[in-house]
Amino acid sequence: MNVPETFIDTLRQKVDIVEVISEYVPLRKSGRSYVGLCPFHNERTPSFSVSPERQVYHCFGCGAGGTVFRFLMDIEGISFAETVTLLAERCGIPLPDSLHASAPRSPKLERYRQVHDLAAKAFNHILMNTDAGVQALHYLLSRGISRTTMANFQLGYAPPSGRAMMSFLQQKGFSAEDLIACGLAVDLGGELVDRFRGRVIIPIADRRGQIVAFGARALDDDAKPKYLNSPEYELFHKGRMLFNIHRARKAIRRERRALLLEGYMDVLAVAQAGIESAVATLGTSLTEEQAQLLKADCDKVVIAYDGDEAGRKATVRAIDVLEQAGLTPVVLRLPDGMDPDEYIRAHGARAFERMLSESTWTAVQFLIEDMRARAEWVSPAGRTEFLRQVLRLLAERASPVEQEYQLRNLSQEFNLSVETLKEEMRAFAKPLRRRSPPREEVAPWANSPRAAKGKDQVSLRILQAALFSQEAAECLMEKGVTELAHPLHTALLSHVYSWRLEQPGQPPSAFLDRLEDEELVRLASSLLFDEPPEISVELVEDYLRALELFRLEQELKEKVRAWNEAEAAGDVEKSREMKLQVEWIQSQMATMKQPRALHAE
Repeated sequence: MNVPETFIDTLRQKVDIVEVISEYVPLRKSGRSYVGLCPFHNERTPSFSVSPERQVYHCFGCGAGGTVFRFLMDIEGISFAETVTLLAERCGIPLPDSLHASAPRSPKLERYRQVHDLAAKAFNHILMNTDAGVQALHYLLSRGISRTTMANFQLGYAPPSGRAMMSFLQQKGFSAEDLIACGLAVDLGGELVDRFRGRVIIPIADRRGQIVAFGARALDDDAKPKYLNSPEYELFHKGRMLFNIHRARKAIRRERRALLLEGYMDVLAVAQAGIESAVATLGTSLTEEQAQLLKADCDKVVIAYDGDEAGRKATVRAIDVLEQAGLTPVVLRLPDGMDPDEYIRAHGARAFERMLSESTWTAVQFLIEDMRARAEWVSPAGRTEFLRQVLRLLAERASPVEQEYQLRNLSQEFNLSVETLKEEMRAFAKPLRRRSPPREEVAPWANSPRAAKGKDQVSLRILQAALFSQEAAECLMEKGVTELAHPLHTALLSHVYSWRLEQPGQPPSAFLDRLEDEELVRLASSLLFDEPPEISVELVEDYLRALELFRLEQELKEKVRAWNEAEAAGDVEKSREMKLQVEWIQSQMATMKQPRALHAE
């Protein structure tokens, strides 16, 4: 996408980052910044800060940071082009021709959105207001779905006649080619007919709430297929979308928890029960893309799939996908093979709410119970194999607290000591799978310059000077500084050089928008949030001198060690050589530690 930099600058000046982020995160003023709970990780103490002065945000807990563009891209899961379009519409600024040309809202896709919106209204009218929809209306009411829920979810009915909807939409100006391309019509032996016939219609919307597809449920439970979805096309990819995500996101973000269900009717029943955070996959197993959609808004996902064998297998797969995405899965314990819809109809909304708070398993607990259900208990070998599987699971996936808890349970069940079980478990112990980098390992970007120590601190100060000062960056380039204390610092310095050469004089926030690497963005945003000292060429030269001193100190340690080893080995020649090198390094360090005025002489 080719968007003029001048247009991006205009948006930066017009958009108030505090105002935008406040729509997603409750913020309170703290000094010159605003603080709140980070929307990108679970925390109880606010570490998320927004600077209106610099128009950037940074979380000192997880490291997330950037400008308003980055925030909307991450929180909404949209592209840069969509973000620019969204902000331009918010500010009432006309889009440049280059963005119009490449914007995702092409005329063809707009027609597809319009035809789905019109079809949804027509299906809903047939269900709620015509004799043709009476049977479907009674069916939904018999399943406990209220008229209010039908209206809120814009449920509809497709009459059994073969061309009713197609004829209506063609009269409204949509071509047969459009209807086929977006899945509303199908070619049956050379005859074009409605795809959906004699079924309850459930609109499927994208993240913005625009209807792009339909799910269709047969009125007869024995009909095949029971559910029929729109085919995939440009706006509809089942593995990248979640049913009801556009309604549920606010509640998911507020609770930092999502309820993951298996089907449309489950979502309708749960939403009617007053639980707003429910979403469902679209007839497929949970995908990585769907897990990432949830990760943008929450940290925990309650899996409430059907209690049958298929639901059990789907839960096991979902646990793996969610954990790989860095989310914490827990599993709702539904009794007697029920699904959420059936449970609510049988026991009521309040009982289901109690289950959500009182009757969940951790992923490890569920997997143990799943192993238990499939174990061969009749033979000693089967019981031993079950025990070994559980110990392997605990070694690889359980926290120390959960390990201790489960080992005590196993000790009582199998009449074995906890120490014996621990010893056996150690045989399975392997390096734990990293679901997300530990914070201490990513300290080079997570720490601010003020928090860093020694060589890293000097390296970060050099980077910060180049970010805030064109003169400092030019000084560093003239001196040929290309390597800093940490590889990540060196990589960011290279990007700063390129930016300073291409766009001299731009504000530091403009630099963040050109970075794509997540770690570099986090490092840069932490540097922008820390208050730098007054930057000058002399200060930069002091930083460089300090960095060289750190290098010489490290070299001195290595030479002293080599000198001691040579003396211990009786190698007189090597010892003499190392002694001379040590003295030379010491003299260099003594010279560098002299005041700047003496260096000038």
